[in-house]
Amino acid sequence: MPGQGSRCFLMVKARAWMCALPLEDVEETMRPLPITPVSSAPAFVRGVSLVRGQSAPVVDLAVLLGGEPGAPGPTARFVSLRVVGGRLALEVDAVLGLRWLEQAALDEVPPLLRATAHGHLDSLGSLDGQLMAVLDAAHLVPEDLWARLDASAGKASA
Repeated sequence: MPGQGSRCFLMVKARAWMCALPLEDVEETMRPLPITPVSSAPAFVRGVSLVRGQSAPVVDLAVLLGGEPGAPGPTARFVSLRVVGGRLALEVDAVLGLRWLEQAALDEVPPLLRATAHGHLDSLGSLDGQLMAVLDAAHLVPEDLWARLDASAGKASA
């Protein structure tokens, strides 16, 4: 049972990065959909996809975090995020499930955008300030914290 001061996050993997996305910003996860490229978009924007009848920009989380663009792997997923005026599809390598994180644990790990985004903040802000707010509430999860979360999840289901 989650303790007072804890929040639920959707845990995703983007290449070597483990990320915790606030569940209240997540609409759904899905298989990747067809993407229409957009000219002159930043490298982390793969294009636009039709999600539930609405155009949504597709952001490659790994590239946003500083990785090189590449072909999505066989377990790639889209995470649809709610943003003001619509939605956005975040492309990740894998969705690992839900985890409750205590505020004390969150204080130990950096917010996703402050720790990474290697020069993408200016172009990200010009595209969508609401996306910046969602991603700033997300956190990178170091391997040792993920191992503790994974171990406690195993105990809870046993």
